[in-house]
Amino acid sequence: MQDGHLKTILEGISKLASDKVLAEDELASLQSILVKLLSHFKDLEHVFSLILDMMHGNSRGIVNMHILDMATRNGYVHDPTTIQLLFEISQALHSDTDLVNMKNDDNQQQARLISRFVRMVDHGVEYERHLAFLMECRGALGSIIELKEILVHSSNCLATKALKDGKKHTAFVKTCIAFSEITIPSIPGHIKQLNLYLGTAEVALLGGLVSHSDGLIDSAINCLQSSDSMEGSRTLDSDGMLSSMRKLCSLLIMVPGNPELGILHIPKSILLIIHSRSWSPRLKARISCAIISLSATLSQERLPYHADHPEIMGNDLLFFGDSSYVRELLSLTESVLQNLVDVIEQEPSRAARGSLSLEACNCIASSFKVGSSHLFQINEHVLSVCSKLIETAKLCLNAKDKYLTSTISFLDKNLPAAAVSSSIAI
Repeated sequence: MQDGHLKTILEGISKLASDKVLAEDELASLQSILVKLLSHFKDLEHVFSLILDMMHGNSRGIVNMHILDMATRNGYVHDPTTIQLLFEISQALHSDTDLVNMKNDDNQQQARLISRFVRMVDHGVEYERHLAFLMECRGALGSIIELKEILVHSSNCLATKALKDGKKHTAFVKTCIAFSEITIPSIPGHIKQLNLYLGTAEVALLGGLVSHSDGLIDSAINCLQSSDSMEGSRTLDSDGMLSSMRKLCSLLIMVPGNPELGILHIPKSILLIIHSRSWSPRLKARISCAIISLSATLSQERLPYHADHPEIMGNDLLFFGDSSYVRELLSLTESVLQNLVDVIEQEPSRAARGSLSLEACNCIASSFKVGSSHLFQINEHVLSVCSKLIETAKLCLNAKDKYLTSTISFLDKNLPAAAVSSSIAI
């Protein structure tokens, strides 16, 4: 069917429908016709208004959902007129959504369609226009939690695109970051907030905005501090928290230390926080291992990666060889090593305690290979902790356990045999 014929048919239906108020059964029939048209034809943007003019009540809501679905199923939406019409449709659906019963399947479907529409909008290089659209969505549709997350991701993506086009967009990037900072606190869930703050901090680093990045990381740390009270009666998502903390430690490799606060004040704060939480020993131990890896990485003369901005220098260029920096690294490493041993001893399950001991031992030996680490003063402590962990594992596991024997073999290759053989021999 040609578009001209389709438009003629719709105009005819519209004329007939406008002559009287349609009854419910007539609306249902019209709804069925329009939904079938939307299902079988593409590029119907030019007749959306004709379709909507015919409908009212629940039938209009159903057709609205089909229009949103059809308009976003084939890729990004670029046309400004179509974007405006779909935004108005989203507003209408949002107004009809029962926010109290958001778990209702129909309401969830509406929220998903609206969120997908916002995610699929693309204003190209008109960055300011796109950000204005995101702001309008936050004001008009902001009660949809899923949408708020999309708004933050979209804002961060927009800032990244602006930075990569080679032009000066510092003021615009700051505006995007401010938009995300304002939006994130209204999103429930400390892990979600933590990840969004970290994602926004990465964008700030990409833009050379170190102070903004520091502030965002501080906000992430505040989420971590509030985690127990925010969690309430819900079970903590241990895997999600561990993933977030590993992401934070990876990010900190790129973030220049602040001598005024202490070059390593952030990882030290993390260490204090995790051991004040009522989390499982397993989670605490694995986060401690992430901090050990971070400390070992920061001790290298050349960091494995840096912020992708010419004006941001890493800690290796700023502080390597500085005696105060070495002291901070030593202090952090010694603290986390000791706390790691204590935390593992708190694990009630013997099998889990043994497995955790070996996991920690492998992490330590991999991170601080004796003789290759620049923190030579830490070597003796590393040997002592590894010996304690192996002893714990031997008490908890069978002597022929493959994980135990392979770990001992790994230690033999990476630690001086004479120094630890008496402690780790089975």
